[in-house]
Amino acid sequence: MSSYHIDKYDPDWPRLARDEMVRVAAALGLDSGRVEHVGSTAVPGLGAKPIIDLMAGITGFSLIEDKQPVWNPLRSLGYDHRGIETVPGTLYIRKAEPRRFNLHMTEYGNEFWISHLLFRDFLRSHAEVARQYEELKRRLMADLGPEPDQAAYNEGKSAFISGVVARARSEAPKRYLL
Repeated sequence: MSSYHIDKYDPDWPRLARDEMVRVAAALGLDSGRVEHVGSTAVPGLGAKPIIDLMAGITGFSLIEDKQPVWNPLRSLGYDHRGIETVPGTLYIRKAEPRRFNLHMTEYGNEFWISHLLFRDFLRSHAEVARQYEELKRRLMADLGPEPDQAAYNEGKSAFISGVVARARSEAPKRYLL
């Protein structure tokens, strides 16, 4: 089955994420607060692709330098770098087995870091907005067909996500303003 399908919420996702976050933090030598569970699997009750997204915040992170030393410690955990930089200044690596994890490595406290936490926490505290987001994702999947293009799927969500982040930012507690 394609990983681009929406499953109903799995209450096991938070535990799987926590276990992986501990492994990632240890491998990278980071404090536990520098690895976060983000994305739809981090929102209780929200249907999601069965892929757990994590985000690691690294001080002094730079992609101008050779990328391998930054993520090399994660190879032993099964992570693979495919040369994908989803957002400038952010390194995306993934682990496919035994379960799919996406790890977004970025500068701790940068805009990518803050906006992902804002989005996640807003959905966690606004069930109706989370429901609307799930409906959008399911509609996109239906419209894009059985093997949806990842870029088209992400583009279809971007306006919704931007709107939620803007709303969350206007209501944001000071803790997001590092």
